[in-house]
Amino acid sequence: MEKVADRRLEFGGSLSEESAVPLYHQLLGIIKRGIMAGIFKPGDMLPSERDLCERYKVSRSTVRQAIDALVSEGLVYRRQGKGTFIGRSKIQRHLQHLYSFTDDMYRMGLVPSSKILEAVVTEASEDISKNLALPASDKKVTKYTRIRMANDEPLLIETTCVPYYLCPGLIERDLSRQSLYHILRTEYGLEPYRAVETHEAISLAPSEAKLLKCKPGTSGFSIERIAYLETGEPIELTNSITRGDKCKFVVELWANNAQITRKLNPGQP
Repeated sequence: MEKVADRRLEFGGSLSEESAVPLYHQLLGIIKRGIMAGIFKPGDMLPSERDLCERYKVSRSTVRQAIDALVSEGLVYRRQGKGTFIGRSKIQRHLQHLYSFTDDMYRMGLVPSSKILEAVVTEASEDISKNLALPASDKKVTKYTRIRMANDEPLLIETTCVPYYLCPGLIERDLSRQSLYHILRTEYGLEPYRAVETHEAISLAPSEAKLLKCKPGTSGFSIERIAYLETGEPIELTNSITRGDKCKFVVELWANNAQITRKLNPGQP
């Protein structure tokens, strides 16, 4: 394995000390974007701490913080006495909150985008109608199928159905550039309150693999999400096919009384 060429340090621009974002987090985002863009490839040696310090005008402790975060996310790994190497990159999704793909990608320093494969207003099937609890008087849904990407790399295929009676005119919005949840909040005054997700391990079919630019049979996840308003009304049904070699999901687990204990004793570790 060869050390990453010095010219790759030209990637990423500069860091801003005036930004509210910590310097190590800015550097973390730059390296992540480099990995996603293929500037740093799996098996490549990451530039040395000294080179990163000189290139981005930061202290060694700042560089180490960024690299430690990359190691914890599984994007890089250290080899004793040899250096830090790029691993097989995976996007880490945390399931402790009602996440948005767009917001998650921005938080990780990646640039989200979408390619619309289908956008229609259509009558819901019996299963969709049941999952969305559609009224008998209006069984229509706005249906979008999108390829969701990070730094132009396809990560998942997503088919979303939204009740037409709650969001008339949604079909006119550009979901290739905007977050669905942002549109629901700002244009319809609707705030998704909770969601139920089902995750199932799958192998990607040839048609799915072609859209996601990977080999048929690649491991993946089939994910169904039903999101609800605070009133209990379903607002979204989404079925996703996600690349298993590019994404992983993290769930934080608590003992039954752990959260109560922490609220009563906030200083307790």
